Amino acid sequence: MHVVFIEPRFPGNQMEFVRGLHEAGADVTGIGESPLEALSEELRDWLIHYEQVGSVVSDRELMGALSWIHQRKPVDRLEATVEAHILPAARVREAFEIPGTSVRTAYLCRDKPAMKEALRDAGVPCADSLGSDSAEEIREFAGRIGFPLILKPRQAAGASGTYRVEDEGALERTMSELGVGEGTDVAVEEFIEGHEGFYDTLT
Repeated sequence: MHVVFIEPRFPGNQMEFVRGLHEAGADVTGIGESPLEALSEELRDWLIHYEQVGSVVSDRELMGALSWIHQRKPVDRLEATVEAHILPAARVREAFEIPGTSVRTAYLCRDKPAMKEALRDAGVPCADSLGSDSAEEIREFAGRIGFPLILKPRQAAGASGTYRVEDEGALERTMSELGVGEGTDVAVEEFIEGHEGFYDTLT
């Protein structure tokens, strides 16, 4: 199997996925932003080829690199593990009809307001939420739901850029800091206290 892995060098734990694929018998090609010389010797040994691109979140650049690779050795899988890479990988994967996570699923994983809407439509109760770039719409949501609220840029990864706001003054300051009204779309969420349960796996 020929697996193309996006950004095998950064962050540092990425190379462990490449090692695992290599040890399982896959041929692994890497696509990343660093020059080949920046990859460690053992990482280079685990790859059959490496393509450098300017940005691994650019659909156009990923498409170009994958097209070049695919012509030389057909690609069976296109994989990414970094949150910010998941949606571009899904769009390129669908364009090349490579099996894997769909664009819709990747979008719902990345966009929390859309994810919650899909869950509510399926009958799963969720904290009330809103996705908006309008300060007035966010103020109206705050007036209806009350404080505290959680604000986060919709394109942020993990908990990056996440704020808990306790009152109207903090809301105004946070919206200004995040650039609401200047093109930044944010997720706004009701704050709920309770027990958090989750399932995790090691494979």
